[in-house]
Amino acid sequence: MDVALASQTTPRLINLTADDRFVPTEVLRRSYIHYPESQNPSAPPFVTLEGEGLELGIVHSDVPEIARGVSSLLTRSLEDAKDQHGGHLPARIVERVQLDIISPHGVAHLWGTEGHRFVLSRAVDRTTSEMVATMLVARRKGTIFFFTGRYNNVRHSTIEETVDFDQPAGTNPEQKWFAQFAFPKPIDFKPLAFHHIANFVVAKEHRGKRLSRVFLDALLAKYARDRMVACGNPIEHSQFLLCGRGFWQIGDPPWLVRMERLGFELRWGAESFFIEHDWARLPAIHDEQGHAISNLDYNRTFRLPERYQGTAPDRPSPFHLTQRVPEVIRLSQDPRAKLQYFQAMFHFT
Repeated sequence: MDVALASQTTPRLINLTADDRFVPTEVLRRSYIHYPESQNPSAPPFVTLEGEGLELGIVHSDVPEIARGVSSLLTRSLEDAKDQHGGHLPARIVERVQLDIISPHGVAHLWGTEGHRFVLSRAVDRTTSEMVATMLVARRKGTIFFFTGRYNNVRHSTIEETVDFDQPAGTNPEQKWFAQFAFPKPIDFKPLAFHHIANFVVAKEHRGKRLSRVFLDALLAKYARDRMVACGNPIEHSQFLLCGRGFWQIGDPPWLVRMERLGFELRWGAESFFIEHDWARLPAIHDEQGHAISNLDYNRTFRLPERYQGTAPDRPSPFHLTQRVPEVIRLSQDPRAKLQYFQAMFHFT
């Protein structure tokens, strides 16, 4: 597809059109990726979930109808994160993501170029399907979809060569971009052999139906190679398998509780923080009642530092950064530091 046509069919806009999640079943079926080297190449390029009335597969995210549908799911879900709706993010930050990252154009041409776009759908009638959930899973186990707002699709093994850690934030060379953040050392930033996941969303109309659980269980049973081998599950499709140790997520603080309910575990010591400077002020933070709160109050909302005081991980793991926990405790008590992200892991076996 040429650039001019792509910009028309997968535009860069904030897509709040709910009906975009409905697509012709014929288009959805044509969008599924067939992997020629599959161990079951004659199988359909998707799976059906018996008893659930659902269909799951990896799609080409640059198909215009698919890009618009996925964008609708993601954009409408993220709308709830706006502080004006009781969420935890300023509206301008949400709208930047909606426009640059999860617009139809972003879905088609940004992170999707390095990830498997999974779509869970249901039949509406004989000719129409509804996309009810989606997740993006990195193809390469070393891919990091985003690293601050300036880098996308970074390879972890070459991050120190790829990223300019001395770059200025703006025109003043003394004011450094990365001085605005505190996160693990680049070599420790990502756990080895885990697939980065992003855009894990269920349509607003289907919340409360346990579809996140159904979706995750289906991914494990049908696509996660190590889980499939351990359980003796057959390969039912002609698509890619996920060959890493598990899933890894960089998530906004309010999402951790949800992910833990699904079986994800906090990666100890891997938190990221924003660091405020005179030349880089952080947006005001408000609680659910609209009252202004401090960075320290915000950090305490997510049990920092107490979650790390006098405790230890439930399951010892070489992927935790326990040596960084004292630094996380210190940062959580620094008035200039605001919690940015948790990291969470899900092991396939």
